[in-house]
Amino acid sequence: MQKRNLGMLILGIALLLICVHPAMAKDKGYLIVHVNPAETYIYADGEPVVESNRHYIILSPGDHKIDMYNYGYKPETRTVTIVKNKWWNIGVEMQAIPGMITGPWGCITLEGAPRAAVLLNGKDPAFFFVGHGDEFNNEWGWAQELIVPPGKHVMTVVYMNNEPWTTTVDVQANQRVVVDAYKGVRKTVAWQSGERMKELPRYHAGIASARVAVEKVGGNFSASSNQVNCGDSAHLVWSSTGAAKMEINGAVVDASGDQTIQPKENTTYHFTASGPGGVYTSDAAVNVNNAVTASLNVSPDAVSYNQAGQKVGEGTPAVTWSAANADSVSIDPLGSVASNGSQPLHVTVPTAPGMQTVTYTLHATNACGGSVTKTASLQVKGPDAVLQGAVNSEPAPPVEAPPVETAALALPATASTLPLVGLLGLLSLCVSMALLVVSKHVV
Repeated sequence: MQKRNLGMLILGIALLLICVHPAMAKDKGYLIVHVNPAETYIYADGEPVVESNRHYIILSPGDHKIDMYNYGYKPETRTVTIVKNKWWNIGVEMQAIPGMITGPWGCITLEGAPRAAVLLNGKDPAFFFVGHGDEFNNEWGWAQELIVPPGKHVMTVVYMNNEPWTTTVDVQANQRVVVDAYKGVRKTVAWQSGERMKELPRYHAGIASARVAVEKVGGNFSASSNQVNCGDSAHLVWSSTGAAKMEINGAVVDASGDQTIQPKENTTYHFTASGPGGVYTSDAAVNVNNAVTASLNVSPDAVSYNQAGQKVGEGTPAVTWSAANADSVSIDPLGSVASNGSQPLHVTVPTAPGMQTVTYTLHATNACGGSVTKTASLQVKGPDAVLQGAVNSEPAPPVEAPPVETAALALPATASTLPLVGLLGLLSLCVSMALLVVSKHVV
């Protein structure tokens, strides 16, 4: 009688729940998700709800985003429009990820969270969802187990609006770790099944069994060159296995690829591939040579002109230059020029004697911060002679006086000597007359 009364009580409670449930969902609508595999977990508007198998979802009227996750399958998303007191049905066929995976493995048994979503090594279900608690809570008879690569794994358990619960589980090869949800690791025991397993599909479910085998995350990452000149390109090449989320310096990329890069400075590229099976990271450094090398030459570097304004000698002055690893080149006073070249120079004919210096300056820069400056000069010489008709302002050279002849007898020309001079003259006259008389008598 007591057993019968207990049975009637349980039946009454069940009927009451069936009758009361629609009343509790007044002004709501209903969603049934027909999905294969049936254990696929449903998120509504970003919140975990329940696995789709034998369950429906109560939602407020309006549009809702429905996400479906099952490890080993590509996530699916649908948008539904719920109407008050109406049922909405959708059918989805999940797309399996092909291939088998190999060990070694360990095993996790999760107890105390049969309806909760389970994530490993991350909290975004699109990348880190592995299943729900009812798939991992039994090791006896029909096995329900979460098989993982050996190592430390961060497990997150989340259900509806409850706060997520997280713990770290250290799993060794061929060992089984039992975790009590919302408490922690309870025990670690030997797991002999792991020794016999060679390869497994990512997901398998039977009538009362379920097995999720998580693939270890691996990858490769490299740069085609670790040294480039400014403006040159290199390639980043990568691949990954077992990962759901791949990033290079924080930007999401495909599971494998080849990307052209043109860094402006020394850059380290950081590749991360992450998923439920762990995290793979690798760095590739690319150094940028921003040094600019340049030359500037004027040849011939001197030119002369005569009084007629004609160039003396042969050869037209020209400037020749080159600039390597530069993307902007100019020469003062010529303006912007190509990276390499030669150009004749127009020289202004001087109108006065003397030497003039004309300076040419090259500026070369690049987008990576490199720069260099070079100079070269041209000497321009004017006419040496003075042009006809020009005023000579130089002083005349000194002129020497002609020599003065001196007398045989230099007597003082003073008043006291004049009588003596007269006397001598008279005496000389007398002598001359006496000689004349004597000469006549002799004859």
